[in-house]
Amino acid sequence: MSRVRCRLAGRKVKRRGQATVEWYKDGVPQYYCYGYIDRMTDEPLPECKECRDYVRKAQDDLDEWNRRKGER
Repeated sequence: MSRVRCRLAGRKVKRRGQATVEWYKDGVPQYYCYGYIDRMTDEPLPECKECRDYVRKAQDDLDEWNRRKGER
């Protein structure tokens, strides 16, 4: 897999959640993580929401990549 920031950054989460490929950058898959759900609230863990690899941030990364690509 690509990055595993949740394990590297302070070991807040013991392991990465289920991976997903959300988009491709020049033919290379961009992996993201579904994260973990707090069973008490049915919301993703705060650590997961903060992570760059959390699946809800995929669109932001894609928009940023498209913006940079358009500047060339």
